[in-house]
Formats: sequence, structure tokens, C-alpha cells
Amino acid sequence: MKLSIDSDDGDTVNMKVAGSVTQQEIALLADPVCDLLGPEAYRRRVCMDLGNAGFLDSSGINWLILNHKRFREQGGRLVLHSLPPLVMNVIKILKMQRVFDIAESPQAAHALAIAQPQPAGEGSKS
Repeated sequence: MKLSIDSDDGDTVNMKVAGSVTQQEIALLADPVCDLLGPEAYRRRVCMDLGNAGFLDSSGINWLILNHKRFREQGGRLVLHSLPPLVMNVIKILKMQRVFDIAESPQAAHALAIAQPQPAGEGSKS
């Protein structure tokens, strides 16, 4: 798994995920979001593009849940978008669309990221 910044307007960061989001990949990284965005990472609004995520396993779901929780606790927001069908199927099977903020496109993700956050546990889908 590789994380990169696609754009950063100072308010919202567009981050790209490439490769498999699995235990094998995540175990190699301490805190990839903080490593990329710095110590204030979880106070930001982040649109995470999963369009190039080839595979997502239970460890990948756990990593997304932990990040989602950190963003909520520290006042930021994480919005997932452009999920490929295989990744979206995993999300749906586990009913995680109820937890995560998910958007269809980068534009919808940005709009959701800057909107008022919803109460914890209520994800949305644009």
C-alpha cells in the first residue's frame, strides 16, 4: 500500500491509496497517515481515493476504522471515495457503509468533507 497526496488546499487534503490494503502492507508502516500529513493529520479533512486499491482485507478494514475513529476524535474528517467494485463489495458485506463517509467521486467527497460532520456511527453515501 502506498499513500500519496494528490492535492492540498490548506483545508482539505486529497490522498490517494495505491495497492492492496492488507495486513502484510499495513504492518510495514507505523502510522502512514501521520507520516504523510504530519502530527496534525487527524485534525484535517481528508478525501481518501481508493480507486487504485486493488484489494482490501479485514486488516485493511480495521485500519480504515481506526483512522475514521482518530479523525472523529481529533476533529477532522475522513471521506472515502472512488471505491472499486471489489473494495465496495467488502465494505457492503461488512455493512461498513453505515460507519464510513463514502462518496462516489472526488467532487462529492470534497463536498461531504467540508459539510458538518454527522454524529458518530452514521456514515453517508453520495
